[in-house]
Amino acid sequence: MEKGNYTAEDKEFMCITSKACNKSRLAELISFIKLNGYRKIGVAYCFSVKAFAEKLKEFFAAEGIDAVFVNCKVSGLMGCELSPELSGASCDPKSQAQYLNAEQTDFNINFGLCLGHGILFQKYSVAPVTTLLVKDACHKHNIMENFV
Repeated sequence: MEKGNYTAEDKEFMCITSKACNKSRLAELISFIKLNGYRKIGVAYCFSVKAFAEKLKEFFAAEGIDAVFVNCKVSGLMGCELSPELSGASCDPKSQAQYLNAEQTDFNINFGLCLGHGILFQKYSVAPVTTLLVKDACHKHNIMENFV
């Protein structure tokens, strides 16, 4: 395996990232956002974690972070439009990404999207994406519960 061949911009990004480490994940994220000078943050969330998203909105507001939140049902896409096997309202991660792209967010957060939906959201997002909340309904979104 060859060592990463990083650009000067990548190296600077790695150094900034190291300054935000060793905190709670939320504190690390807030530091990371501020250290990178991101002005507008996008948060794509699943409607099933709306209560957690509301808390995150409060944390960001308290830190002076401008954040745009968009839930997975934003477009009104119906499951039958994707497949005859599906019914009811469907999640639409591509529309979430397009919405945040139109808002010209600097950095986006996957907050509790389903596994495949998170992958599609990241694929269509113009801004870089990180995951803050991993959806795991069986363990109250604490994925490490599987390992203990």
